[in-house]
Amino acid sequence: MSKLVLLKSHTSRLFAALILVLLIWQVPALYQSAQGNIQYYVVDEALQKWQKGEVPTEEAYQQILNAANRALESQPESAHYILTLAKVLEWGMHFHFETSGAEILIPLYKKAISLRPEWPVAYADYGFVLAFWGNDLPGAVNQLQQAEYYGPFLPEVLRQQLGVGLAKWDALSPTDKAWLLKISGRAAEGHWSSLATLRDLVAKYQREIVVCAYLFNRTPPLADEKVNYLGRLCAHQAAS
Repeated sequence: MSKLVLLKSHTSRLFAALILVLLIWQVPALYQSAQGNIQYYVVDEALQKWQKGEVPTEEAYQQILNAANRALESQPESAHYILTLAKVLEWGMHFHFETSGAEILIPLYKKAISLRPEWPVAYADYGFVLAFWGNDLPGAVNQLQQAEYYGPFLPEVLRQQLGVGLAKWDALSPTDKAWLLKISGRAAEGHWSSLATLRDLVAKYQREIVVCAYLFNRTPPLADEKVNYLGRLCAHQAAS
């Protein structure tokens, strides 16, 4: 066997050994990342159920909170996992399983935004928290407008903007009311999921008079199928 062949054979074995060492070295990190992903999907499934109205037991909530913490431990600099933990804690406050208020949420949102400064969902969720848990409506509107800058048509952004604006309508400034009406028009023109969100939130907060009057007197007018979808919600305004 020539020296060249022996050299190539030796080099191949060294390269294979190096790859094996690198793979072994990466195994703990890969395992930790995989476990984090598994925990995240467990949490995400629970969040979807809670959003649909399911109320967990306190024990079940604690299990989901632990899963959210484990996911974040696997990737401490993941803005997505940080926001996921914040959403779990927010639901915990809603279910009265958490006694703390916005003070435990605000640092999480600030860190997530610092890690992903162009992520519209982070701004939108932060604005929602400031409005409902932080007693800071001007700060909330500022964050919601930041969300609009980065993702004006995202259903998640529109949902939080409408939720805050319609719930806090009476406390909004005239300028912010005009802004919120434009948001309602954007939701009405957007995806059907956003239109459904608009319809549900308008009914929930009983803002039919002002929102429907805007929607049916705006230029350009809404498409006929959107008008029909709003149905009885805006029946009086459509007929007037």
